[in-house]
Amino acid sequence: MSSAAYVGRVGALAVALGIGSVVFAGHAVADDTDTSSASKPAASPTTDTSTDKPATSDKTDATDKPDRTDTPSKTGTPDTTDAPDADAEDAAPTTKRKKGLSWKKPARASADSPSKTSTTDDPTTTASAPTSDDETRPVRSSRRAITPTDPAEPLRPSATLTLRTDAAPSTASRTVTTVTTEAKADQVDRPLVTAVVNVVRSMVDWAHQRAGTGGQGQSPAPPFLWALMSAARRELETLSASRTPRVATASLTTTDQQAAAAALTPYSPWLNPQVSPSTNFVSWVTGNYVYGDKTLANTSNRFSVYGTDVGTMWDNGMVDDPSTPYNEHQVLIAMGDTFSAANMTGRHIFNTLFRSSDTDLSDGITIPNGEWYTGNMFGGAPLDGPVNARPIINRPGWLPNSVTLIPTAGVSLPTAVTDETPFGTVQYVSFMSVSKWGSAGKWTTNYSAIAYSYDNGENFTVDPRSVRYNSFLSSNKNFQQSAFVKGDDGYVYMYGTPNGRQGAAYLARVAPENILDAGKYEYYKAAKSSFFGTTPAAWVKGNPSAATAIIGKSGGFLGFTKPGYTVSEMSVQYNEYLGKYIVLYGDQNNSIVMRTSDTPEGVWSDAAVLMTQQPGGIYAPMLHPWSPSTDGTSSDLYWNLSLWSNYDVMLMHTDLTKV
Repeated sequence: MSSAAYVGRVGALAVALGIGSVVFAGHAVADDTDTSSASKPAASPTTDTSTDKPATSDKTDATDKPDRTDTPSKTGTPDTTDAPDADAEDAAPTTKRKKGLSWKKPARASADSPSKTSTTDDPTTTASAPTSDDETRPVRSSRRAITPTDPAEPLRPSATLTLRTDAAPSTASRTVTTVTTEAKADQVDRPLVTAVVNVVRSMVDWAHQRAGTGGQGQSPAPPFLWALMSAARRELETLSASRTPRVATASLTTTDQQAAAAALTPYSPWLNPQVSPSTNFVSWVTGNYVYGDKTLANTSNRFSVYGTDVGTMWDNGMVDDPSTPYNEHQVLIAMGDTFSAANMTGRHIFNTLFRSSDTDLSDGITIPNGEWYTGNMFGGAPLDGPVNARPIINRPGWLPNSVTLIPTAGVSLPTAVTDETPFGTVQYVSFMSVSKWGSAGKWTTNYSAIAYSYDNGENFTVDPRSVRYNSFLSSNKNFQQSAFVKGDDGYVYMYGTPNGRQGAAYLARVAPENILDAGKYEYYKAAKSSFFGTTPAAWVKGNPSAATAIIGKSGGFLGFTKPGYTVSEMSVQYNEYLGKYIVLYGDQNNSIVMRTSDTPEGVWSDAAVLMTQQPGGIYAPMLHPWSPSTDGTSSDLYWNLSLWSNYDVMLMHTDLTKV
C-alpha cells in the first residue's frame, strides 16, 4: 500500500473518530479544556473505574444504583426470586484433622498427554503449507475473527498472520520465534504514517476512557461510540498486521513494537498488551470471543455467558482416574454476576462456575464444553439447559434478600471417602450477599457465608453456622469478602475485608474440620507497642473484633499516597518460586499490586505495582493455582483479571523476575 493510501485510510479514521467524539462528548477533543464539570471526562485514567454498574432501566434513585466502581452500573433487573430453599438442617461435612496434615496436590496429567484439546474443528486455523526453503519447519496461521455489531451477521476473519514456531503445533510451547519478513520498510512514508497513527491511537484511548468511565449519575456510553471504537481498533490492527511484517525486528520503533504485539495477541483490550515491564495480557477467559481453539473463551455460545466477572480459582484436590474419559483433577473458577447478552442485559444469574484441566496457560485457559443431562460433573460448567450455565449458590429462604450473591474465594479440603463424599474432597466457596450498590467502589453487604459441595461444584449448600452478618453486634464487618490459603501448619487461613474497596485486610484461621463453624475461628491480633509496654501478637478465638489490619491502611500520615493502601478483591497463595506467600489485590488507585510474606500473618512487604489502572477499569486479580511459579518450576505467574468496560474476565501473566 502506498504512502498516500495509508495516510488517506488513517486520516479518514481520525476524522470519523473526531466527529464521533464531538457527538458523544458535546464538544471537540481539542476544546476539552473547559473548566466546567460538564465538559470534563468522567474520570482520568488513574481513577477507579472498574465496577460501577450502569443505571438501571427503571431510573432508580442514585443511592440505590448497583455501583461497584467509577463506571456505569449494571443494567437489567436482577432476578431476586428465591430459588428453592436449601435445607437448613442439612448436615455439614466434617473432616478429621490428622497430625502432620499435608496439603500436597495430586499429580497432574503426564507431560506426554496433550494439555489442550478442541472439540470442534476450526477451518480458520488450518496450518499453512511450508515454504520451499523451510520444508521441515512447521507454520501456524493465526486468524482473528471479527465480531460484527449485528448479531445476525456471521463472524468474518481479518488479515492472517503467518507465524513460524520452534516445534510442531502439537507441542506445548507454541512459542513464536520469527515473524516472516518480505521486504524492507519504505523509509519515505514511515514518519508521516506513524504520526497519523499516533494521533488516531490517542483519540481511541481518549474515547475508550470516556466510554468506560461514566461516573455516578451519568448515562452509559451510547452504543455507536463503542462501535466506532471497535471499528477504529480493527483498522489499527489491520494496518499493524499489514505493515509490521515488512520491517525487521531490530529496526522497529517502540510504537511499532506495541502495534506488532497487539496484532499478535488476539482480542487484546489495549493497544499494547504488555501493560507493564512485568505483566501482559494473555487471552480472554469469558465472553463473546471466538479463538481458533473453540474451548478458549467462547462462553457466550457455549454457556450463554456474554458477560461476567471476578473468576476466583482453586484446585479441586481430586486425583485423575485414567480409566475415565475426562480428567477429574481440575481448577474450579467461580464467577460473579453473569449476563447472557451485551451491556449487562438478558438472562441474569447471581453466580456460576467453570472447570478446567488446562496445565498450559501460556495461551489462555481452555474450558471444556458442558454436558447436558449426562450426569458428568466434570464438564465445563453446571448447566440448566443445553447451553445455559446455571447459578451454583442460591439464597436459602432463611437468609435476608440480596441484590446478588458473589463468590469471593474457594478452597478444597480432603475428607473420608463415603457414599456422600465419593471423591474424598469437599469444595468450599465463601460468598458475599450484596444488599445495595452505592457510589464508586462502595457497596453494602448484609452477610457473608460459606457454601459446600460434595460433587465438584455441581451443587452447593449454604451452612447456617458459617453466616457472618454485617452488623455492629456481630463484629464481622471486616470479614465480608474473603481469600483462602492453606498453611503449612494444618490450618486454613481466611483473609477478610469489609464490603467495598476502602478497607484493609484482616486474618483468621481455623482447623479444616471446623471451616463451616464461624464460632471456632481464631483471629490474629498483631503485636502492639505503647507507653505502657509491648503487647505480643496473639490468636484470639471467637472474637472477630480482636483482629487487627495486617495488609493496607499503613504507612503513617501519608500512607494513602503509597501503593497498596486500601485492599479490595484479594487473592492469596504460597509461591514456591519465591518461597513466600503472595497476595494480589486492587488498591486505592485501582492499580494491581503484589506483596510477599514468610508467614500468612506477615510482616508483609511493601506493595509492588504489577500494572496501573487501564482504560476500561480493572479489578479482582485472582491467582491461578497451577501457575508454574506456584509449583516452583519457573518465574511465570498467571492470574485472572476483570475488565469493567467489557465486563468479562481475562488471563494475565507476570514474570516475577521483572517485578
